[in-house]
Amino acid sequence: MQRKNNKTIKTMDKNKRIIWTNDNYDEWLKSMLSDMEEGETEDDFDYERYGEDCSIWLDDERANLDKEVEGCIIAFAELGLWDGKHNAAKIVGTNVKQILHSQCDYVTWFCDRYNVRCDASHHDGTNHILYRVAKSRDAAERLANKIAYEDMTEEEFRKATRSLRPYIAKVYGW
Repeated sequence: MQRKNNKTIKTMDKNKRIIWTNDNYDEWLKSMLSDMEEGETEDDFDYERYGEDCSIWLDDERANLDKEVEGCIIAFAELGLWDGKHNAAKIVGTNVKQILHSQCDYVTWFCDRYNVRCDASHHDGTNHILYRVAKSRDAAERLANKIAYEDMTEEEFRKATRSLRPYIAKVYGW
């Protein structure tokens, strides 16, 4: 693990970097306990307070990633649902910070060697999301339609779009 500007950056391998995660309660609690003030006990640090801190940290990351892209960001998702896995697509927008939204219980946005991805877990399973940039909104809509009708694989999607990673790498100096 590395620290940068008082922010922990997990590195699973040298090419995978965490942008943001809420799947680090144990690390948070350990940090809080080491910084405990007089009169505080472990009971003062509960999931509610952790959730509040996560919201603040996520807002900070959205501010960091408030960068416009040339083109339109589109997400290719493999959704883990109660009835199996399904491919889906969503047009995200033109600003990098727009990727940082989820209603799942545990979410991790990260960069691998070439791409920006998200693993988002919920009660039915895990969604695996790949974010890329299409040339235009029209191009993104055409791609979303192809994905929705299962006429496009992830590999074909990657070939038809460009990586979002350089925008994020520039912000964090990767």
